[in-house]
Amino acid sequence: MSPLVLVSASALLSTLGLSVIFRTFLENLVASLVLHCVGAVRPGRRIKILANPLIIKGDVVSVGPLRTVLQEVGDGEHLPSVRTGRTLKVPNSMLINSPLMLYGDVITDEVIGYARLPVADVDQLLDDMRASIEEAGHRVVEIGLFQRDEMLQVHGIFEVQTSAIADERSKVLKSFLKRRGGAARPPVDLPVGNRPAA
Repeated sequence: MSPLVLVSASALLSTLGLSVIFRTFLENLVASLVLHCVGAVRPGRRIKILANPLIIKGDVVSVGPLRTVLQEVGDGEHLPSVRTGRTLKVPNSMLINSPLMLYGDVITDEVIGYARLPVADVDQLLDDMRASIEEAGHRVVEIGLFQRDEMLQVHGIFEVQTSAIADERSKVLKSFLKRRGGAARPPVDLPVGNRPAA
């Protein structure tokens, strides 16, 4: 093989390698400009990136020229909306190329409590849920009541600041249980004949 062919092949491979590197660099730089112009992804805002199969949820710390820095927030039953302490650096192109959920400053959340039937005062049950939500400092959206087997399910819907949502459900439920004298626990899931007496 001639030296000219080797030099040409080497130059071609180097050019291809640089083009891939620069393509990614330019892609993230352009994505940063788009993010700044649109302004939807900004420090303090909570976002969820749905990059199949990966789901990333966090509070935006900064939007840099190549990457966006997030404080990770739990997403699911075990760590619902609790900051995990991990910092994530996400390429800006991922924010442009993936479905993105933007949280507002206020979101709607829910809490569910139970009471055994018969309930002496249904209005008091609803008032207890309403007072528990208000005691936690939230605006009540709606209080609903549903029958489930031999239990009443009290469903409280409330608005909460996105930045404060960490464990608001537990606070409201704890207050509700205190108001109900701890009697709002659902029974152990036993066959109907073996359920504890009310």
